[in-house]
Amino acid sequence: MEAATSRPPIADVLREAVRQGLLQPGQPLIQTAIAEAMGVSRIPVREALHALAAEGIVTFGEDGGARVTALTSTEVDELWTLRALIEAEMAPGVVRNATERDLVELRALVDAMDDLDPATWSERNYALHLELYRLSGLRHFADAAERVLNLIEPYSRVVVTVLHEQTEAQAEHHRMVDAIEARDEAALAELLRHHSHRARQALLAYATERERLSEPRETAQEAARALARHLEG
Repeated sequence: MEAATSRPPIADVLREAVRQGLLQPGQPLIQTAIAEAMGVSRIPVREALHALAAEGIVTFGEDGGARVTALTSTEVDELWTLRALIEAEMAPGVVRNATERDLVELRALVDAMDDLDPATWSERNYALHLELYRLSGLRHFADAAERVLNLIEPYSRVVVTVLHEQTEAQAEHHRMVDAIEARDEAALAELLRHHSHRARQALLAYATERERLSEPRETAQEAARALARHLEG
């Protein structure tokens, strides 16, 4: 009984797997397979998937099957714009509430990220933004920001690993800590906005190109048959 109750909630495990990119956008989530892997019945798995669907992390199709939500280029644009707006509004609270000890810890966290591999850097980046949300003291803003962060996290890793934006993002992190230390809320807000918009622009171009390449294309055979039918008519 103790071992069974000590396991993390199914929704938390699935959310973390999506966040880390272990479950890819668009990947089917088979309830029986998840239940077997986690040693539970399908009922709590179904409940967890519906909870994640309410967060936008999971999408149910017309056939009732669940998949990891795959964002369109339009949704990428919307969510990163939303992130920029929310985080910038939290800047005054961060500047106001950060203690000297908080500054030391933030500086240490950012300094330790300088030479990390992309996967580890992404984990620390996620932790850094959560810490900024906590420091803001704005609980509802923090809840909304974390929800957006979880939705875009798999794509944030693309920005780092595929689009190679880690160096610029890390330089911005250092400037954020400088702004907090200088008690410059306007500078911090602008850095947070730019931080999101820069990643948004890089990823939007990437997502748009991926969508273009994945569009269904008529094969030569199909075109030939269509031509023949037209000529016969």
